[in-house]
Amino acid sequence: MKNQGFVYTIAGMLVGGLVSCTPQTTTIEGRITNLSDNTIIYNSTQDGIYQASRRDTLFVQADSTYRITLPGAGQEKISFYIYGQRYLGTIYVGSGKNTLDIDASLENSLHVENELQKENEIVKELSGLARDVFSLRASQGDVFQVGKDTLASSVYKKLTDYGAGIEQKITNVDDSFKKKAVQEVRMQMLLAFMNQYFLINYQGTEETKKEWEVAYAQMLEYADINQPENVFSEAFPDVVSNIAGIDIYMKSHQEAEDHNESCMKLFDWYKENLKGRVQEVAMANIILEDAANECFSTSMPKLYEQFKELHPTSALQTALEESIRKNQSFNNLELPADIHILNTDSVQTFKDITDRYLGKVIFIDIWATWCGPCRQSFAHVKPLQKYAKENDVVLLYVSIDRPSEADLWKKMAGYYNLKGEHVIINEAFKDEIYFTFGNNGMLSIPHCAIINKKGELQFKAASSPENMEKLAKQLQEAGE
Repeated sequence: MKNQGFVYTIAGMLVGGLVSCTPQTTTIEGRITNLSDNTIIYNSTQDGIYQASRRDTLFVQADSTYRITLPGAGQEKISFYIYGQRYLGTIYVGSGKNTLDIDASLENSLHVENELQKENEIVKELSGLARDVFSLRASQGDVFQVGKDTLASSVYKKLTDYGAGIEQKITNVDDSFKKKAVQEVRMQMLLAFMNQYFLINYQGTEETKKEWEVAYAQMLEYADINQPENVFSEAFPDVVSNIAGIDIYMKSHQEAEDHNESCMKLFDWYKENLKGRVQEVAMANIILEDAANECFSTSMPKLYEQFKELHPTSALQTALEESIRKNQSFNNLELPADIHILNTDSVQTFKDITDRYLGKVIFIDIWATWCGPCRQSFAHVKPLQKYAKENDVVLLYVSIDRPSEADLWKKMAGYYNLKGEHVIINEAFKDEIYFTFGNNGMLSIPHCAIINKKGELQFKAASSPENMEKLAKQLQEAGE
């Protein structure tokens, strides 16, 4: 196993032949101003690898100072964010001490003090490019002027010309950084192209689609997905999964029954089509993101064994092992006795379920295993559970997952200790759920509702457990 990036240097030869070894690390330290009650999180590359799922919280001392220590003496990229609010900026750091004071009230204004000033100027340019591509994908801006352009060759030229303009600024830096920066540009340009490619694929004529296929092949050649420096790019995880998805689902017309099978197909595609460091990171991302998103797919341990055979000295080994430990803990969990799984195979209406609890207030939480905000809301269930126990309130969790996800649904209910009654929708009352609790059949989750003691829907959109004070008042009113 690779030694987590630590490099040992001989400090000097002592009497008797003893050698003193000093581990080299990278530190970033400084002072935070205007933070208020906010939290800063940061994402750093590891061994030159960008991981979307890697996030750490910045610990600020009482005197408003902070210190971050990164393993290894290599050069890394680190981005800062106000949690849940905005991006603060990205810097490039090297071994030893790097000084950075952060004004938490300002966006994209970070200026680090180190010997990499030219690199940091370029990193700031690349960060701006990444945000421009994000704006295009989110339909919030179009500096590239491609959003309304349906001509494939025109979009190709606009994006590659735009990328060339940025690449011309990547000068007076070492070859290693230059390669990373150039590939960051090309990954972002490919991601921008894919945004338009997908739109044309769904809306364009067959003749137009053929033209875009030609341009897509040119973009792939331009970006060169197997360049090892691609793993430094923030766009890499999206780009590589998009390329695989286009091959697997759009061109080969395959289907995946569930997330578990989708992960296995993706892994196999990476094994067949990617090489070296790019393959290593793409495969690792499947396992790391599965754990970060708390999907805990049952295929992960087997995929990890394959990964170890292919990349036994990966710098990501420690993070992968932790992800697999979480996966196994989740999948070996026994369902507690106070979590009741209701059989809905013969249920024809949702009212058939709620009528079982006539005379009691029912708190309904509609969710799905793939819903991140749903899972985040479960961090606030303990006060609700206490209130429900004291006031004889039924907690009814309704999953809108597909039946094929039933095993994952049950395990997740246990993982979050969701004490109460649990149902997964079937085809008989699926539409009833969507139209009763949604708007014209459009249902946004997580969604909470309350049925009163008479069996009437008193609060179609109730407060969530995150606002327990307001929810308690609604539950009390439903019980009167």
